[in-house]
Amino acid sequence: MSEAARRQRAEDSRILTEAECRQILERAHAMARGGGDTGVSIKSWWQGELRWARNRASLSSDRRNIEVTVIRKTSSGNQGSVVINQVDDIALEAAVRTAERISLMRTGPSDPGFVPKVPEYVRPPSAPIWSEATVGLDAGTRAEVARKMIAPAEAEGFYSAGYLEVRAAAAATYTTAYRDLLTGEYSPVENPYIRWTQAQCSNTVRDATGMGSGWAGLSSYDWERIGSESDALAERAVQKCKASRNPVALEPGRYTVILEPQAVADLIESLVTLLGASGHRGRESAENPLMEHPFQLGYDNATGLMLSKMGLKVVDERITIEHDPMDPRLGIVMSPLERPGPVTWIENGVLKRLGHNFNTGIEALDGINGLHQLRGGTGYRMSGGDTSMEEMIRTTRRGLLVTRFSNIPALPLDSSSMLTTGLTRDGLWLIENGEITRAVRNFRFTESPLFMLNNVEQIGEAVPVFRPTKKETGELTPAIVPPIKARDFSFTSLSDAV
Repeated sequence: MSEAARRQRAEDSRILTEAECRQILERAHAMARGGGDTGVSIKSWWQGELRWARNRASLSSDRRNIEVTVIRKTSSGNQGSVVINQVDDIALEAAVRTAERISLMRTGPSDPGFVPKVPEYVRPPSAPIWSEATVGLDAGTRAEVARKMIAPAEAEGFYSAGYLEVRAAAAATYTTAYRDLLTGEYSPVENPYIRWTQAQCSNTVRDATGMGSGWAGLSSYDWERIGSESDALAERAVQKCKASRNPVALEPGRYTVILEPQAVADLIESLVTLLGASGHRGRESAENPLMEHPFQLGYDNATGLMLSKMGLKVVDERITIEHDPMDPRLGIVMSPLERPGPVTWIENGVLKRLGHNFNTGIEALDGINGLHQLRGGTGYRMSGGDTSMEEMIRTTRRGLLVTRFSNIPALPLDSSSMLTTGLTRDGLWLIENGEITRAVRNFRFTESPLFMLNNVEQIGEAVPVFRPTKKETGELTPAIVPPIKARDFSFTSLSDAV
């Protein structure tokens, strides 16, 4: 077998094909006993990575895994499930037997299913989320990319540290039945087989004294988009390291800030998660209110419901935040129950929609349109403007240029205002009379993304940013975000971080 053929065979075996997933279901069905329904949920993934530090590779690996959930549901609706990572006959049959025993041991009320029945709609193909270039980035090619990232730093006497990860994943769920409480009938639900890729590269450059630091990174489903920028990423990290050396200390306080796109994405992460995941949960009352959050308007005595700020202006009118699974620049893996088409959370500063759970979307909202459901951490696009970074700097009398933020906690300090904290990182500079004059020691900030989005002065062009995956399955979480110039950003203390 030729080297090319061996490589192709290895690539083909990295994740399960649709035919292989169907075969697992058929085998599980054949092993089942006693009637009822048999379902399988199948995930498979492969990851290749290379990490380096101090200009030398420290880790290179290729990993893959399979996760199969076998579900057995009795005719009365009781359900049992087992998760396995082997699909040979012995392991699969053992999982089916165990799931059957669990379902028969259930003594509580049966699963009522979804009420009412899930509406049917035509599901168009999603935007591109698969890249052969990503799957084809083998260990040797990854090493060459790392060398290109390290070389500019080494030439300057700096140290480069970073990582490069490429992933491919597939998922499918077959014939898991849910009972319609109105008719008593079981309806099979089949989530189509879907596969996707993810690539990400991050590079941090430090000087020998540890007093200068520069960073650059990018993520996408398509390695070609990152590979074409790899030289620029390496050079940007080196130049930021050079410019950040010998920082001076400034007094904490409120400053005009120019946030690079990465800094904007870091700061509004919690806001996007809140918009999509927990903004609306249905019939809240005074006894069962929403958790405190900034879009809570108050309790209405007439209806007995907790009101939200939907339809009201919540941020600057130039701000629009939307989620569009069909956007080819994003590359989002659609939720199996997600309605195709864009979902606009904030439009021209006005709150238009909040996330909700599935039952609320079907029962309490607007039927099929209620399926607009954004799981926390998925992709989004934020509107941009036409002001360049150079123009933002030129028109700033005194302010700070921020590369990015770090150490932002998952939960805000105050949920009603989304006040949060964190550190500046990898480059902070003082701007005086329209020019960058010196590097500045890092600050701890205490600020709300909503406060920042209400103090906007200028907005630049929205561009893709580094937003790495947070799950081993490689779920895509892309973002397109602009740079923003905002006033009165609160820095509360100095930080020793570089």
